[in-house]
Amino acid sequence: MFDFTNKIIKIFGGGMIAERRVKALLESEAIIQIISPNITSRLKELHNSNRIHWINKEFDSGDIQNEDFIIVATGNEAVNQKIRKLTPDHTLINMTNEAESGNVIFPGTLNRGKLSISVSSNGASPKLVSQILNNLNEQFPPDYEAYVDFLYHCRCTIKNLEIEKEQKQQLLEEIISDKYLDSNHQLQFTKWLDTQNSMRAREE
Repeated sequence: MFDFTNKIIKIFGGGMIAERRVKALLESEAIIQIISPNITSRLKELHNSNRIHWINKEFDSGDIQNEDFIIVATGNEAVNQKIRKLTPDHTLINMTNEAESGNVIFPGTLNRGKLSISVSSNGASPKLVSQILNNLNEQFPPDYEAYVDFLYHCRCTIKNLEIEKEQKQQLLEEIISDKYLDSNHQLQFTKWLDTQNSMRAREE
């Protein structure tokens, strides 16, 4: 895990792969620059809202300067290799077309709110990573985010209950059982926790 706060990330290419890289880095507080004559509509939106900076041009050797991280995603093999050769050895680089030739590999990631699951084959088989992510997507459908939020809310509340540590652990273990995937059981447990808090407040 890298800390890219205020670091300069330069992405060569403006297609869907570049868009996915931007999505993965958007919350890193990095300075993200894209060099490409064309970019996706989503990247244009991010540029127009000043979340990324787009330089509308083809790559040339002068574009590589003092970047902290370079992502190569032009879709042109000759251009990609030229960027690779011009990149200083100390610079982090992700080669989207052949991950093993760079020094940074992006894992495939499934996000469900506060839950993130990353999968990487270290460049051995992107198709395998995609297959595993598809399986995870079936195992953890989009509504799983609500369950993760439920767990977070409960954990915060349970931590503040004036009960023994062992009891807190029992409650935390209970709510990760499959029955709490059901929204009705979540609601019942949340109401019970609220009752415990109310009783504590009255006692004070």
